[in-house]
Amino acid sequence: MQHVTECPVCQESNFSYFLSCKDHTVSHETFQLLKCTGCSFVITTPRPDEKELDKYYLSDAYISHSNKSLSLIDEVYKVSRMFTLKWKYNLIRKYRVLSETPQGILDFGCGTGAFLQECEKHKLKTTGVEPSAVARTQAIQNTSAQIVPDIQDVQDKFDVITLWHVLEHVGKLNDTVHKLKNQLKQSGTMFIAVPNLQSLDARKYQAYWAGYDVPRHLWHFSYKTMELLLRRHDLKLTTVVPMRLDAYYVSMLSEKYKNGKNSVSNIGNAIFRGWESNNAAKTTQEYSSLIYIARK
Repeated sequence: MQHVTECPVCQESNFSYFLSCKDHTVSHETFQLLKCTGCSFVITTPRPDEKELDKYYLSDAYISHSNKSLSLIDEVYKVSRMFTLKWKYNLIRKYRVLSETPQGILDFGCGTGAFLQECEKHKLKTTGVEPSAVARTQAIQNTSAQIVPDIQDVQDKFDVITLWHVLEHVGKLNDTVHKLKNQLKQSGTMFIAVPNLQSLDARKYQAYWAGYDVPRHLWHFSYKTMELLLRRHDLKLTTVVPMRLDAYYVSMLSEKYKNGKNSVSNIGNAIFRGWESNNAAKTTQEYSSLIYIARK
């Protein structure tokens, strides 16, 4: 197990206890979350080292890698993904105006390639980075994109780089952001989606909140800590966009973790909690997941 001894955002070396969470997906082990006393960044520590971490993804229940539907929640995920893929593409069109000439897009942590498929429908030149061999094989089969296991294997620079719920998984946080920034064209735009631990659903579910997803999620962001991280790398945060559907999906998973099963009443509770979280966020802007849009 690895212990984090320094905050990657502010370099503070003192931490306080934040929460203990269970891995409900694979191992059922319990992991600690600690909060940096300097900037309040929340970190999973100790955590498995890189070689050990792979086994925590080896489950058909981890749908973004397996693409299999084993439950009602998995079906909800796949249906909602059909809608969000087009929405994500349109978001890129809105915040990074693309010309008629195909532009370069890198999807970092592309999983089975679903978003790259959507981009290819619009004639974009696509590249994906996916460390999971299982997911990468599917992405290669599903797209015409170049799919590589590591950002080091990418030579081109891109107009758009996307990270859809990926940055929270990356062990070497600063190294990764630095490398991605170097692969971004001077006029390029980066889209980073992560769970928001300041959301109402996170505060309601506490240790059962699916957004913590230990130990696969190594870092747990708020608006403040994401802004600080981007600033450290001389990236300018230009816009923050909510992912409203996430409140419902995350609440469904959280209800399952809390109660040990799916039921009609649990799904009803999740729908209410998702609505409640989104409704509160109309005032606070603390949605369950946020997309941070940044430029050089």
